[in-house]
Amino acid sequence: MKKLIVLVAIATLTACATKDISDLEEGMASKEVIDIAGEPTEKVEMPLDIEWWIYEEDKVLLILENDTVSNVTSQEEIEESLKDFEKGMDQIQKEIEELTK
Repeated sequence: MKKLIVLVAIATLTACATKDISDLEEGMASKEVIDIAGEPTEKVEMPLDIEWWIYEEDKVLLILENDTVSNVTSQEEIEESLKDFEKGMDQIQKEIEELTK
């Protein structure tokens, strides 16, 4: 019985140690994702057989279409996109102000 407990503990620790969310790529099947990163913190079902898989701890959002990863996005990428969007909006506002003077 002790051997079984030790083996289960080693297997569990090994599984945790090999988790590397950075190995996730577009084109992977959902089973591959679960094998690498485990179950997501949250799954959000969308229309047209699309799901959002959220890994809160790793700050990653996966978009799956037809059970296949179509996009891997980190929180840093989202924040950078928002900064670019804000800069673009600021530029548009300045141009509007110039045109309306």
